Amino acid sequence: MSGPTRRRMLTGVSTGAVLLSTGTVVRGTGADRSADDGPAARPSEGTPLDVSIVETNAPVSAGDYLEVTAAVENTGTSDVRTDVSLVVGDDPERVGRVRTTIEAGETTTVTHGFYTYPVPADAEFPVRVETEGDAAERTVGVTGAATLSDGRPDRDLAVQPGTEVLFEAGTVESDASRTTVWWVDGDRAGGAIGGPWQAAYDAETGFHYWREAFESPGTHDVAAAVVPDDGAETYAAHWTVTVTDDGNASPSIDARSPDPDEHSYTRDETATFELDVTDPDGGLDRVVWWLTQADVILDVTALAGASDTARLSVAADRLCHTCRVVPWVICTDGTVASPDDTWQIGTVPDDGGDEETVEVSTAETNDPVETGDERSR
Repeated sequence: MSGPTRRRMLTGVSTGAVLLSTGTVVRGTGADRSADDGPAARPSEGTPLDVSIVETNAPVSAGDYLEVTAAVENTGTSDVRTDVSLVVGDDPERVGRVRTTIEAGETTTVTHGFYTYPVPADAEFPVRVETEGDAAERTVGVTGAATLSDGRPDRDLAVQPGTEVLFEAGTVESDASRTTVWWVDGDRAGGAIGGPWQAAYDAETGFHYWREAFESPGTHDVAAAVVPDDGAETYAAHWTVTVTDDGNASPSIDARSPDPDEHSYTRDETATFELDVTDPDGGLDRVVWWLTQADVILDVTALAGASDTARLSVAADRLCHTCRVVPWVICTDGTVASPDDTWQIGTVPDDGGDEETVEVSTAETNDPVETGDERSR
């Protein structure tokens, strides 16, 4: 693998947890030793550290998490404080570093890891562990990711500068849960550890999502690596987004009812929210209605054409004090918009009306009492 595809695979990678342990470790073979230090952070000479790569989980499916475990032995008589770094590729890029103390006569193991880029074909590349005075290198491989058939939007697109696009990656041919990692222009943009909105969106729609606003004119690459948690093969979706003045624009929200302000309800009341929306490109699709703080989707309502009205009617007892109702207006080309000012929920009394006032009075006592007795009421 060479050229831009290789570079994208090796840029933006993310370190995961770094694991340290001290004790006797089986050393890697001589084949794991680097014959050429290379241009990245050349180790200094004259230190008592001896590093070897003892294990990797390669090959992994492209897009999955690659782990590299190294053993660092201190053959000297004094403790050494050092960085242990992981660099990747022929044009080495450091993707992980931990600073630790290697005690005299001891061996410490360090495990670095990163998500690989979801390339479509099998590939190999070098990984290298460097520490003060020594380094070790090994060639690892990834197997190409299968094409994800369930992704939205379903085509490449052109958008105007400043337009935000919603990308969605759906289910895979596995019964296991899945992790989705997102990449923009070769850099890992997010995913792996999703928040509550990711989980709620997946439960409601069957898709993981990523929202990205494109400002710079030109061509941009977006990729999603879908990794089943049972270790099955990974899947990848790729989009090309061209940012140009004559591209598609975001949908607009023309009117709202009620006004974006605080609104209170009785518990047996139905709360209704409306949007008048327009898509200049004629591809309105749906509105996703979110409730903040609760982090739930209240409903998904359908839209069509170039202009339409979306309506949400929801029982007030599903709402919560100080929460906000946030609509996402989504088009078939993936363009998306949501308002800056949203509806805030005020009070929703438990009894369907004003809170009751409870009065307390003393009906009777056994006063006076003898010293040491209890007073009752």
